[in-house]
Amino acid sequence: MIPYADFGYFLLLLYPLLALVVLGLLGWLRRPSVLALSLGIAAFQYANPLGDAQAVAAGMRQLVFFAAYVVASVTLVRGYAALRGRCPEQPLFYAAVTLALVPLVWARLYPAAVAHGLVGRAVGPGKAPLAPGVPSGLFDAFGFLGISYMTLRVVDAIIVLHDGVVKGTPRVADLASYLAFAPTISAGPIDRFHRFTRALDALPRRRADYLRDLEAGVHRIAQGFLYKFIVAYSIYRHALVPLAGRPGLLAGTAYMYAFSLYLFFDFAGYSAFAVGVGRFFGMPVPENFRAPFASRNFREMWDRWHISLSWWLRDHVYMRFMLSAARRRWFGGDRRRAHAVGLLLTMALMGCWHGLEPQYLVYGLYQGVMLVGYDVVGRWNRQYGWIAEGAFTDVAGTILTANLFCFGLLIFSGRLFGGH
Repeated sequence: MIPYADFGYFLLLLYPLLALVVLGLLGWLRRPSVLALSLGIAAFQYANPLGDAQAVAAGMRQLVFFAAYVVASVTLVRGYAALRGRCPEQPLFYAAVTLALVPLVWARLYPAAVAHGLVGRAVGPGKAPLAPGVPSGLFDAFGFLGISYMTLRVVDAIIVLHDGVVKGTPRVADLASYLAFAPTISAGPIDRFHRFTRALDALPRRRADYLRDLEAGVHRIAQGFLYKFIVAYSIYRHALVPLAGRPGLLAGTAYMYAFSLYLFFDFAGYSAFAVGVGRFFGMPVPENFRAPFASRNFREMWDRWHISLSWWLRDHVYMRFMLSAARRRWFGGDRRRAHAVGLLLTMALMGCWHGLEPQYLVYGLYQGVMLVGYDVVGRWNRQYGWIAEGAFTDVAGTILTANLFCFGLLIFSGRLFGGH
């Protein structure tokens, strides 16, 4: 069962939400409650007991993988914390990060290997996907819905331990709650371990504060229904479906804008649901979108679009690359070249994180080129004064950025690669 995907999920979600309301108003919503209810919701959505026999079997397989992944990840993070100071720090850190990435890399490589006939499927032919839009091959050998988001959380926990942001060995319950936090398992937003544990430390919430949480939570869930089930669904049914099979430049351009709006409202709707349900837990969840199509340039766009992912990549990939490049003088001390390579590398990894299909890699590289291009033009403009700053420039920049970004999303859709 995919979280937030249909109304049936919300009918079942009412029961744990009601339990959370009772616990929160009584002042009993503490760490154990967050963990227990998160695991209960996760077990139900992965096991999918209301589906047919095939769906239940596939769901139970996912549940086993999910449980094994949580146990292994908690063990890995705590093991890394315990071994720090006893083993060479850098090799231990790289080994821990590598181990954390192995399941996601396997989940990405396996379906690609199946598609090219390099390995056989672990289930027989004719098996239906686990859910619409989710290829069953992804889960044949190892995997579960949400593994890409959970992997980034595990890596974040290792990094903050390495950097000294979090001291000591994290508690098992805190790590398990962080990884299995029900509102954000399947589609983020991607939380940070130190921020999440601070939110746990703030429990239980005072009654007045929790009532404000409930008010905000209901508002965000209502926003999610508007975005996903009304706006996104309308765009999908009345624009995407009719345009999908039409050839030609005009149809392709219309599809680009329709897909961009659909993707925003669908994903922003998911994120609003996650934020809203998180407030029922008394836990703030990071925002993922902030009026992205009002961005005046690509740098601003990536501060507004999929914020939790872009900031994760900025902090853990780009900044570390720049630090290493400066220390080791990889580019002869040329910070501009290092900056350009760092942006391209970071965005290429972002594309691969979505999948190994060609459109995702090209999408990532395209976003990297746009970011580099913005910096180059901005640097030239500061030197030569080609473009005067002002309201007209802001409006023109917003229109240009929105159109170029929509073209990137057209790449992401796969239409240019024969995917539609």
